[in-house]
Amino acid sequence: MSNDAIIKVQSVSLKRNSNQLIILWGASEKMIPPRPENPSSLPEEDSRHWYDLEYAGWGIRKINIPDSPGTGVKEKKLIYLHPGGDFPYMDLYADTLQRISAESKMELKILDAHWETERFEKNVRKAIQLNPDMILLNPGQSGESTRWYRMINEAGIPVVGSNFLADRESHRYMLAWTGPDDWGQSRLLARHLADKMGKYGGYVILQHLEGTSSFYARTWGVITELSKYAPKMIFLAAAPGMDKNKAAIELHRWIKEFGDNLKGLFCADDSLSMTAVSRVLEETGRQDVVCVAAGSSETGLKLIQEGILAATAYQSPEVDAEIAFQTIVDWFEAVPIDPLRYLPKHIITENDAMEFLNISPKVGSVDLGELFRSIRNSDWQKSYHFFGDLYQRFLESRVLPIEHFQGICLEILMGIAHLIKEDGLSVEECLGSYDSMVKHLLKDMDASSVINWLNELAQQAISCKMEKINKLTPIQEIIEYIDQHVFEPISLKTLSYQFGISHSYLGQMFRKETGVKFNDYVNTVRVDKAKVLLRGNTVSIKTVAESLGYSNPDYFYKIFKKLTGQSAGSFVKGGTL
Repeated sequence: MSNDAIIKVQSVSLKRNSNQLIILWGASEKMIPPRPENPSSLPEEDSRHWYDLEYAGWGIRKINIPDSPGTGVKEKKLIYLHPGGDFPYMDLYADTLQRISAESKMELKILDAHWETERFEKNVRKAIQLNPDMILLNPGQSGESTRWYRMINEAGIPVVGSNFLADRESHRYMLAWTGPDDWGQSRLLARHLADKMGKYGGYVILQHLEGTSSFYARTWGVITELSKYAPKMIFLAAAPGMDKNKAAIELHRWIKEFGDNLKGLFCADDSLSMTAVSRVLEETGRQDVVCVAAGSSETGLKLIQEGILAATAYQSPEVDAEIAFQTIVDWFEAVPIDPLRYLPKHIITENDAMEFLNISPKVGSVDLGELFRSIRNSDWQKSYHFFGDLYQRFLESRVLPIEHFQGICLEILMGIAHLIKEDGLSVEECLGSYDSMVKHLLKDMDASSVINWLNELAQQAISCKMEKINKLTPIQEIIEYIDQHVFEPISLKTLSYQFGISHSYLGQMFRKETGVKFNDYVNTVRVDKAKVLLRGNTVSIKTVAESLGYSNPDYFYKIFKKLTGQSAGSFVKGGTL
């Protein structure tokens, strides 16, 4: 990255769709400013001083990065280097990773350091000795991470970083890093705190574990942001806050020391620490102190509903793990991956805390074999139902990591293309160029639109395969049915029931392939049949109309004249057209 470059990074964001919360892409950007010449020489209160921590990973030249085998994750071995448990967030992260690894048939081994640097070092060496196909590293202590990433890199093992942001040098040795934009969300929370305080008064910070990336982001991200956004606010003190007992002691001391000058509190944890904060504020009668906290645990969301917390920053451990795992999947599938993938930034307040309490962010793995079997067998109805079920599954998840969504869609796209080539057909002739399809997928910003588009591609693939073996395509099958059942009631609704697909999709598919509206085609077939019946002059026009499904003879007369240019009566008299 050049010194004068400003990079706009697309981050995921929250978008409402059919009253469901779905994470989609393209609605927010993270600005990556140029790096100052010597960041450490600037004052700590200047946000540029922390550039190499906040923007670690951008503009870095990678070293010794292996090529993807392009063989998928099934039966591959993954080792996750876990910083430590006994924190709700980290426990849920590890549990989610175990679940999705099992669903994807990837062998996972977790090495837990129990928040001990020496043990983490031993786990890194043990992981290298075990020589897995991939290592996922969540370093905890960012200061030690460079050596660990370098050791893994030099051993020739691909490594992805996650959750705690590694230092700048570490990013040279990893495939990618995924996790929360801790600095970005801390700045948003700081602004919300300032707004609630009227941009005036003293505030304190209960910090994350010292030495972690979250320690710096949730301390200096807050201080530097408020120095610009609310210069009349006064930073009073900061102290470690991840131990709930120590956090309670510090808050008691601050309330006594600062008295009424203490107006606001930023807490690095919305769960155990904020529970202690809530208790102290109640004991001291200081519920007037405005509190915000990082995280979006069930505890934090309930504290918002109770009016104890003003806001939290959305950060789901399940989504955090999903994005990390999907990045690993993408690499093994030879799908291009960005150097950093951020979780969404969103401030949760009393306006939407209830919605987030009801969120289930689990999506899990998707069995694409069902879809690919239906295409291979030219079973267009099963293919259609697969996409309907897939979309419903996404909706039920409510919160969907876009990396997971895009990864599944790209896998579907590649699978459809493979099935076409399998039959010796041209992907470009059947579907269009692969590049244009990928661009379409990445550009489309609506989940239902993407699913419908992929459904159409699958149907086109089936049509190409059926034409090659001289079998009827799905629409040809429907046309044949119409021709054979012209004397029966026929409508999009009856056919949707007959063929098991929605009438709206059937109408779209029919017009796209034939160039004619469904009702116009049915009327044309019926009028052609009516002409045959009327030529004998032995059956009344009304009887013919009713036999062809026209309950209203006047409507039949109107359609007949529209399509033939003369009335049914004139045709009977003349006998020809």
